[in-house]
Amino acid sequence: MIGQMVGRYRVVRPLGEGGMARVFVAEDTNVGRQVAIKVLLPEFSRLPGVVERFMNEAKAMGRIRHPGVVDVFEVMVAPSGELCIIMELVVGETLREALWKHGPLPPTAALAVMEQLADTVAAAHAERIIHRDLKPENVILVADPLEPQRPRVRILDFGIAKLEDGSVKTATGTQMGTATYMAPEQFRNAKLVDHRADIYALGCVFFELAVGTPPLTGRNLFEQMQAHLTQAPPLERLPPTLPPFVRPLIGRMLEKDRERRIGSLGEVVATLRGGGVAPVAAAPSGAAPSSAARR
Repeated sequence: MIGQMVGRYRVVRPLGEGGMARVFVAEDTNVGRQVAIKVLLPEFSRLPGVVERFMNEAKAMGRIRHPGVVDVFEVMVAPSGELCIIMELVVGETLREALWKHGPLPPTAALAVMEQLADTVAAAHAERIIHRDLKPENVILVADPLEPQRPRVRILDFGIAKLEDGSVKTATGTQMGTATYMAPEQFRNAKLVDHRADIYALGCVFFELAVGTPPLTGRNLFEQMQAHLTQAPPLERLPPTLPPFVRPLIGRMLEKDRERRIGSLGEVVATLRGGGVAPVAAAPSGAAPSSAARR
C-alpha cells in the first residue's frame, strides 16, 4: 500500500503488523499532518465476525473522550477494498518494550503510569466499555519533555472491547483476552465478564511495571489458568521503595472473587492521588467517570 491514497491520506511507510491487521504511517494531504492507518488484512475482510470486531474497535475508541485513548478520525475503505481505521499517530515505546529495555519502572514513574492507566480505563468504563485485553503491549509511553519522570500513557487496541449496549456479542466458549492478565471469571465465561475483569488485569499490569514480571504465570494456557484460579499473588515481591498503600491496593485489585475486588477504577484513581486514602466511596457499578472524562 506504500504510496497509495486512502481518501485524502497518502500511505508513507509500514509501522507494525498484528494477527489480523497492518498499521501504516500516512500523510493527511489536506493539512500535512501524519496519521496512523490500521488496515484489516484482505483474508479477514470476508469474515463478518472479524469485520464486526474491527468496527467495534473504532466505535469504542471514538466514544471515549480521554487524553489516554488514541483518537479515531474516521473509518474508510481503501481503493483495493481493505477496511481502514484512520487514527492519531502516537510516537513512543510500549510498556512491554520499556520493561524489556530498562526493567521495572522507578517508583515515581510507576505511580504516574498507574494513575494514568486507571484514570483512562475508568473513562472507558464510564462509557460502559470494557477493554478485556489490558497488557503492557497495549500501553504506549510517550515522553513528556516537561516532566521526564512522568511519561504520558496512551492505551491501544480496543479490538475485543465489550460495549455493554449489547452491540457486540461474545460467542460461548471463546477466550477473550491474554491469559497472563485474565481475571479468574474471564477463564470461566467470557460472556459474563464485567468492568471488574479490567480492574484485575490492571492489577497484574501494576504489579509487572513495579516488579518487572507478571504476578502469576505458567508454561502453558492450563498452568496460567490454574495460577489465576488458585494461587495467591506474590505481593511480597513488590519493592519496598513503593509507598506502603500500593501493596494492599494491588492486592484488592487482584482478589480472585470479583465481589471482594475493589469496586471501581474511580476508587483506584482516588487512592493513588490521595496517597492511600480514597476520599469517596466506589460507585457500585464501577462506572464512575474519571476526572478527565467529566471535563
